[in-house]
Amino acid sequence: MPRYFLDFQDGPVWLEDVEGQEYDSLREARDAAIAALPDIGREGPPSDGKRTFVAFVRDEMGSERCTVRLNLDAECHPEPDLRAIDGRNG
Repeated sequence: MPRYFLDFQDGPVWLEDVEGQEYDSLREARDAAIAALPDIGREGPPSDGKRTFVAFVRDEMGSERCTVRLNLDAECHPEPDLRAIDGRNG
């Protein structure tokens, strides 16, 4: 059974898998990376609401075989000042 390594990047933070794990196929290793990213994304929210989490799947030779990205992009739209819209002041 082939061994694959799942490395993760969260901005400047890099987590390298030095042990690896055996998977039946590359697709199974890719699916494991996909499943792990939402858990990583639950960590403290970024102050600007934007973050990209990346997982890299490497084979036993160290070749990158898959790249999986999870993009977080949160935007807030301030509530309108209804007094300004109605022409009312205070």
